[in-house]
Amino acid sequence: MDAKVISLLANKPDTLNGRLQVLHECLRQSLPQITHSSCLLYDEKTDSLKKFLSSHHFTNDGYEDSLRLKPNQALFTLCQQEEGKLVFFDADEPVWQHFKQDPQSHAAFIIPIKQGQRFIGFVCFEMVSSPDNLTDPAKITLSLYGQFISMMINEELSLVNTLLATVRAARDFTDFRDFETGLHLDRMACYARIIATHLAKKHRLSDEFIEHVYLFARLHDIGKIGISDTILNKPGRLDDDERSIMKTHVIKGIDMLEQVLNDYNLVDMRDTDMMRNIVACHHEYIDGSGYPKGLKGDEIPLEARIATVADIFDALTCQRPYKKPWPLDDAIAELEKMQQANKLDAECVAAVRENKAEFEKVMKELSDDKK
Repeated sequence: MDAKVISLLANKPDTLNGRLQVLHECLRQSLPQITHSSCLLYDEKTDSLKKFLSSHHFTNDGYEDSLRLKPNQALFTLCQQEEGKLVFFDADEPVWQHFKQDPQSHAAFIIPIKQGQRFIGFVCFEMVSSPDNLTDPAKITLSLYGQFISMMINEELSLVNTLLATVRAARDFTDFRDFETGLHLDRMACYARIIATHLAKKHRLSDEFIEHVYLFARLHDIGKIGISDTILNKPGRLDDDERSIMKTHVIKGIDMLEQVLNDYNLVDMRDTDMMRNIVACHHEYIDGSGYPKGLKGDEIPLEARIATVADIFDALTCQRPYKKPWPLDDAIAELEKMQQANKLDAECVAAVRENKAEFEKVMKELSDDKK
């Protein structure tokens, strides 16, 4: 890793995917047989691996089930090791096919990513030509690049986790215990990821964008920490005055997010704009009747339109002090009704309808009854 690489990284657009693309091109100068570089992240809660970074954009035709780690012995064994493994897509275990993003590739060198002693994912280097000539020096080169990619990812995730942990601590410290704590945030984040994945092909959304939507969706209602418990936990619908107070949670959330970003020196962290957009715009409607700014149509960032539909779906299908949970089909019908009234993004609502089975799966796996 020479000064030229460092210079290229410094001048590349400030995203992890952009940096991975620079590293990939530099790697190909010494190892031209490497055709694609990617990263999969591990989610401990669901025991699943999810696409995160990619040096090239390959078409994803829709939502795919995540790859489970522990039931796959080959994966589970590799995740506990420090060194990488050379795999052949046609000859080795079928599970390695999940790492194949370049249709032309025949093999890959896969390296576990660790955060301390904790496994957090894999870096995968694919190759088209026969890897039989992958020498020990070549493996060392790939390991060095894998280590550098791991460092970049660890830095990013550490900042994100610091932010999320601070928000969780604030919620706990203020005894914030309304009906939207706990599993609501996990479900809503999962719904947002399914929607974003469905939209990826048309909008050319990167896996990094999708993962950040998933992570940051949890922040959408942080401003409710500043709302009175008597309003949050009222066993019935709010009156006009109470509703006006409740609406202030958006501005409170923006102020709180900016304070945390400044206090922890995270203002320059990548994708802070996405966080701000989700917090600030998840109550905006397509026709401009939402709040706090009355934004219309494409004035509302895509990530916020995704979060809005995910949030409303979960609100409809969950128990509330004043209502019973709606059946899945009724909730989808209500979303479509709101879309026809020009409240919700049509593509996001269609994503719910067309991925009905995945939404139902999340509802069951993260049900409040399992708390």
